[in-house]
Amino acid sequence: MKHTLLFTTLLVSCCLSACIDTPKPAMVEQQSRDLFDPDYDGVINARDNCLQTPKGAVITNDGCESAETIQHEAARIIMFEFNQYTLTEHEQKRLASMVEKVKAKPELSIVLIGDTSPEGSDEYNHKLAKKRSDEITRLLISQGITESKITVQEYYQKDNMIPASLQGRQHRLVALATWSESGIEMAWHIYTSENNTASK
Repeated sequence: MKHTLLFTTLLVSCCLSACIDTPKPAMVEQQSRDLFDPDYDGVINARDNCLQTPKGAVITNDGCESAETIQHEAARIIMFEFNQYTLTEHEQKRLASMVEKVKAKPELSIVLIGDTSPEGSDEYNHKLAKKRSDEITRLLISQGITESKITVQEYYQKDNMIPASLQGRQHRLVALATWSESGIEMAWHIYTSENNTASK
């Protein structure tokens, strides 16, 4: 009886041990992707196509800075002697300096607004304003500005582009230069407005 019970116990133990699989050691996979982000733009190197993006720039999904077109505008006052439409030597130098700064700008456009002081008749002042615009147009072209980039207006036109800060009749001409440049779109954060205000 004892031999039969012992044999049965051994048989059950063998059956149970045969059903239990010995666990295999876990396989540790080698890390093959570069998870570093040295330019701190939130995109890991494995997905980053631009590894040196500027700090604060808006970032695309591939880790590159987002480009934007920035519009620029600059107004210059060109002074004439009373009742004259030719420039003094001093004003010619000022005009040449302005042209040198903007003539290479992409998509450049220059608006000339002929102006006069209020003395005299409207008819006379209109003619004088046009002569001043024509003279500046001639000088701009002689200094390398393409004529197609120049637009002429006069002070009495209701839609003239004289900036509000320059309103008022004077013996002058206002040159308004505009151009566009490609730049990097910067991300907005809660300090952006304060920084912009502080820098002005």
